[in-house]
Amino acid sequence: MAINSNGRIIHELSTNGAVFNNGNINETPQFASLIWEIYKWNGNHSFLNKYFPTIKKGLNWLMNENDANKNLFPDGFGMMEIHGLDSEMIDVASYTQKGFEDASLIAKVLNQDALSEDYKRISESLKRKINSDFWSEEFQSFADFIGTDSQALRLIDDAIVRADTLNKPWSVSELKKTKAYIQNNPSAESRPFVLHHNWVVNTPMEMKIADSSKAIKALKTAEIYTNPFGVFVTGIDRDESSDTGNESFKGSKSFSYTGAVMTLPTGVQAIAENNYGRPDKALSYLKKMTRSFSYAFPGSMYEVSPDYGMITQAWTIYSYAIPIIQQFFGIDPMASEKLVTIKPQMPGEWENVSLENVKIAQNSLSIHYSKLNDKVSFKISQLQPEWKVRIILPEGNYQVSGEILAQEDKGSSSFLLTGNEAEIISN
Repeated sequence: MAINSNGRIIHELSTNGAVFNNGNINETPQFASLIWEIYKWNGNHSFLNKYFPTIKKGLNWLMNENDANKNLFPDGFGMMEIHGLDSEMIDVASYTQKGFEDASLIAKVLNQDALSEDYKRISESLKRKINSDFWSEEFQSFADFIGTDSQALRLIDDAIVRADTLNKPWSVSELKKTKAYIQNNPSAESRPFVLHHNWVVNTPMEMKIADSSKAIKALKTAEIYTNPFGVFVTGIDRDESSDTGNESFKGSKSFSYTGAVMTLPTGVQAIAENNYGRPDKALSYLKKMTRSFSYAFPGSMYEVSPDYGMITQAWTIYSYAIPIIQQFFGIDPMASEKLVTIKPQMPGEWENVSLENVKIAQNSLSIHYSKLNDKVSFKISQLQPEWKVRIILPEGNYQVSGEILAQEDKGSSSFLLTGNEAEIISN
């Protein structure tokens, strides 16, 4: 507030109070999602009241100051800080969609129904437009950005120099082919471009915006841009043999994002795979990321995998916590209603796992999962017996021990439980 006063969320703040970057475009809608996510876990109504004015101002700034052509896609830098890459970015569009969706839910809780409907309308329009306007069937991927031909040609020339310097002949060839296509098929209107294969093209799957058919195609494409430690930040930096071997990858001798693999894009890919019912694929990305644990700095993972950049990053926790807690174990709380929904999707190789003492407001939840042959068991315990636990399992026949309030829809595999302990076993 001291720096911006308009709801724009800053990007970097030093410990001495100096702000280096007043905020990239993606961070303002992400703040709305942050506040909603915290509320789901703490149930604190006054917490929403405190921060919603900032969210409203931020979303107003986002759309009124950064969307010149009023097509709902804000212009400006997102997560990829590549010079010139500041038009309509795929990650900005994705996080804006999610930001308005979550802000709509906040407004509903705060009885601002008209505003909630307005935000919901924007989020639904953005979801449709991202699936139509950003998709490239040719590349089987969402585009890096929507921009003009002149902007794309400048970026291609810079990218060719980068790829050539890194000795990536496949990238140079692809970029030159794209350049020739643009020159031979000019457009007076802005259009989507796939140039860098930046990791942010996967954000529509991370936010579960992409429709299923596009998502599966894009997830398969994303597998190309990996190495043994995870996902490349910029796909054109990938070596054609980078996904072979175990520890053959070498990063820069000095700090650089060029040629970098990071825990954030790797974790995002795990989240994206889980969103479309592919937990085995998600686990494979977590295994790649885990290869760099204690690789150079004991007890931590470097910002750039496996061993350079900053020695630790908060986003690494995001890359593990969301796939494991919210997706594999499927914990989705609504603390204000004293309700926890559990919809697990376990990797096939996990046979005996547990997650213990997960804090949700004043409650604490533990889940134990075991699988033997074709039988699975879920044991659930909680500190507060009056809380309700809704568990949604794959279709099948189950035996429940403990307090069951209801089997939601006769013959369904959705159960509403209460009490301190319950166990569900498949027959």
